[in-house]
Amino acid sequence: MPDYIMIKVYNLLHFAGIFLVYLGYGGLIFRAALGSEDKALRKFGGMMSGIGLFLILLGGFGMHARLGYSHGDFWFLAKMAIFLVLGGSIALINRKPALNKAWFFMTLALGLIAAYMGSFKPTLGTSELASEETIEATDTHE
Repeated sequence: MPDYIMIKVYNLLHFAGIFLVYLGYGGLIFRAALGSEDKALRKFGGMMSGIGLFLILLGGFGMHARLGYSHGDFWFLAKMAIFLVLGGSIALINRKPALNKAWFFMTLALGLIAAYMGSFKPTLGTSELASEETIEATDTHE
């Protein structure tokens, strides 16, 4: 398959993973807000977020490789840190259900920061965001 098609496939996988993580976490946070001990919902939310985290990695690393980005870029490292925090937050959501509002706003903020990093690809030490070549490479085949 041509690279531009594979980039779109990886992009779809990445977003499908994001949707699954947020739907899974939303279910777990809502369960906590209701004070429910429903084990089936807890298991389902955990499975959806786990599958979603895998798809985020698969799609993200696939796009990263096809577009030729560096693993040392600030925006990439920030997204990896956010991924690790989101991945570990399921334990906190399940163990501290009383903090359901805090988990809701934390996952929202982390998602917005990750979206900013992925969209604008900021770097440290320069005022430039994404280079023109990077923008053209991702927009050329739409």
